[in-house]
Amino acid sequence: MTLPALENIVLHEYRDGVFTEVSLPFSAEYAVLLKINGSPYVTIACSGNHLREHITGYLMTEGIIGGMDQIDKMEIDEENLIVNAVLARDKIIAEKLERIKTITAAGGRTKKDLPSDALMRKHLPEVRAEVVLQSMSEFLTYSREHEATHGVHSAALYSLAGERLVFFDEIGRHNAIDKVIGYAAVNRLTLEDKMICSTGRISSEIAFKFINARAPVLITRASPTTLSVRLLRQYNILSIIRAVNGRFFVVNGKEKIRR
Repeated sequence: MTLPALENIVLHEYRDGVFTEVSLPFSAEYAVLLKINGSPYVTIACSGNHLREHITGYLMTEGIIGGMDQIDKMEIDEENLIVNAVLARDKIIAEKLERIKTITAAGGRTKKDLPSDALMRKHLPEVRAEVVLQSMSEFLTYSREHEATHGVHSAALYSLAGERLVFFDEIGRHNAIDKVIGYAAVNRLTLEDKMICSTGRISSEIAFKFINARAPVLITRASPTTLSVRLLRQYNILSIIRAVNGRFFVVNGKEKIRR
């Protein structure tokens, strides 16, 4: 079953002193319940498609699992919008889930709740400035759903040569990145020689997703928050922001960008 991505809504447009009834497309939103080993874990507001990739990416970017080998199976009930991720019965996974629950309840992270120092990158791939600009130019004009609704964020996976490997629209920027990372995991693609492009602002939550997924290159048309800048530098992620109109700014990794 494929859920509709768009829904037409009747509105009244005001123009030149006159109201006119119009029908406009808007992005659909669904509430998907994620269960872990049969127990309700979180409800995710999303577009309701590519659930295997989305949930796999979510589990990785939230630091719950380190890879596909820790998922025994994934039970997807598309009719009722329920996904049950059956994870390996692992003490480390159980400890991660408990820690995440504690962080969520407390409403923030302390220094000891940051990702492991083992996730600090020692090496970064080289990228060409021209490829960055060409990839972002193509990426930012690719979404037909955004063109129709102006109601989605997008993320895409590119090779270092500028080949687009996958593209997702989503109602939230977090979801779009989860899907890209999940797609790579499900299809056994390494992220070490890939770039992830995003339309969204880079908050600390987005930075944590890149850190946990070990994704080395982040490119966005938007801006970061100050905390995300500190995290991207601390964990050594090649980070490029405001990549539009033939220019960009480098947050971290300038020495790896070739002209």
